[in-house]
Order: sequence, then structure tokens, then C-alpha cells
Amino acid sequence: MKLKQAAAAVVLAAMVIALAGCVDKKDNPGTTTENASISASDSENDNNGEYEAGKDGKVNEDDNDGGDGDTAGKDGAGNNTTTQMPETNEGTPRVSEGDEDARPSDITDDGIVTGTGDPKITDSEAAFASSYIDSMALRTEKIGWGLGKERDSENRPTDAVNAEKKYASLGGRFLAKDGTICLTFDEGYENGYTAKILDTLKEKDVKAVFFVTYDYCRTAPELVQRMIDEGHTVGNHTWSHPSMPDITQKEVWAEVTKLHDYVKSEFGYEMTLFRFPKGEFSEQTLDDVHNLGYTSLFWSFAYADWDPNKQTDAADALARIEQSTHSGIYLLHAVSPTNADILGTLIDYWREKGYSVGAEF
Repeated sequence: MKLKQAAAAVVLAAMVIALAGCVDKKDNPGTTTENASISASDSENDNNGEYEAGKDGKVNEDDNDGGDGDTAGKDGAGNNTTTQMPETNEGTPRVSEGDEDARPSDITDDGIVTGTGDPKITDSEAAFASSYIDSMALRTEKIGWGLGKERDSENRPTDAVNAEKKYASLGGRFLAKDGTICLTFDEGYENGYTAKILDTLKEKDVKAVFFVTYDYCRTAPELVQRMIDEGHTVGNHTWSHPSMPDITQKEVWAEVTKLHDYVKSEFGYEMTLFRFPKGEFSEQTLDDVHNLGYTSLFWSFAYADWDPNKQTDAADALARIEQSTHSGIYLLHAVSPTNADILGTLIDYWREKGYSVGAEF
């Protein structure tokens, strides 16, 4: 965990800025120019319809359509209130513009600290300060992760391809390596199908990633333990399932670290993968989670499977998933009886097409 290191960087960054003077920002440091026109409105998963936990960390099992509406990402008319993915990474400059002649030689044109000349500050500390200064240019606007219809020659959603390039440096992953399908399940509450899913995975000798909340760990500890015992990856889905851009940085840290410490204490397991509730993130929260030692797994496929009362017909669901097959990260909800029914057939289909199915990405 890097929480203490991140906090220490604040002090160190101030020291480095004081020593280094003002930085030339003529090239707009911290800005990338890659386009990633990813739309939250043209989404295959309709904001994913994820469950919402209350302030006490408990999930209302009777309300799986996005919760009480406080952070569901839609207004009263059902319109998506999240922003589209920005065209660039441009944000506020890290430090104010100053006199070019006053800029020391150990500050590059991109504002990166290469050294300070102070023997009390090591090169590694200076590099970490640079990273912290660079993060000050990150955007804080909420981005609702969704996928458009456009696909590349490998049947991968182009939105996921662009996002993988854009956010890899912040720990965001959207696709799997060639020939690989990373199978993931979100677990907000237990609906009676996880055991069947685990049975199928064991029968097919497939590992998967299960993203859990505190409420799930509290109410279904035997299933979490079984996931661990059978070699699956357990991922962090936050303590109480909030929309991360809507809370303070301190609360972001708490949502991640409280569950991390709880799972480590209760199950002797240390998590390294994270999934943002409802897929809602900002550049800043993505970086915050990364600085806590996590890789954030999004997805390149999801469909409307989260409401047990509105399940897609098994044959239709299977056909839709098969048609979307690509090297990617697949999100399925374990509350779905349809997913539990078709999982074995789906794994067989993917393998017949030459894909490796598991928890790897």
C-alpha cells in the first residue's frame, strides 16, 4: 500500500518546487494528445445498472437498478449525467509559469524533476515528487464507462482500445492480451448463483476474477473463502460501493483501504485488482487507486444481466456474447441465473475458437 508514501509526497513536492523554481509550461506538461472518443451515452450496458450500498455498507437487495439515485449517474428522467471521456488529458498546470531564465537545468521542458542538487533528496525521491506534481494536472470530472458499437478488425470495441492506450499509465486496463479472455464477476450481494458458477468453473478448470464489496464479504464469507481456496482472484469493489468521483480523496482512500485490510485480516488474502462501482471514475480517482497499489480492471464487454427480474433469455444472451467474442475483459454479474446457466457452454465456445479463458489479462 502506498498511502503513507503518497502523503509524504505532498511535503516532498513542495520542497522540490521551492528548490526548482518555476516551470515553463509552454508545452502544457501533463497533457496527452491521444483521442479517445468514448461515449457514456451510447453504452452497451446502460450504466451497468449496478447495485448501490447505503452509508452503512449494506446493499438493499430489493433495489438493484442503481440504488437510491444519489450516485446512480442518471437524473430523474433517466438521462445519463456523466460526462463523455475528454478528448485529451489536459487539466490545470502543475505549477505556475515563470521566468524561463530562472528555470534550473534539472527541470526538463516537461516539468520533470531529474535532481535537485540537494544531497538530502535522493533521485528516487525527486522522481516520486515529479510523479506527484504531474498528477496535479489530472481531471476530476466524472467519466461514465460505456462502450459504443464501433469495433476494430479484431472485433474489439474501439472505445476499449483507445481507453487502454489513454489510461494504462494510471493503472487502467480495458482489454486482455491477444488470444485471452479475462472472465470477471461483480459481487454486490449473494443471489444464490455464485456456488453454481464456482462449480462450473471448477468443472471446466477455469479461474476467474470476483470483485467483492464489504457487504458481500460479511454476508457470504464461505463463498469468498471458496473463491480463494479454488485459486480464483478476489478483487476490491470498495467498502460501500459509492460513485468514486463523488467523494473526497480521503474517502476514496478509505473505501479502498478499509476493504483491503478487512479481506487481509479475515481471509489472509491481499487484493491487487480494483473495479470502480458502476464504472464511474475520473482521472484523479484512477490515479488515487493506482497509488494505493491497485490495477483497475474495467471491461470490454458487458450486457444487461444485473437485474434478476429482467433476465435475457439464455439462448439470446449466449448468442450476443458469442458474437462479441474478442481478446478482452468480460463483465458478468453473479446475481444472474442466465449467466449461471450458460457459463459452461460459453467457456466451451470460447475454447473452440482458440481463446484462453481465465483470470489473466
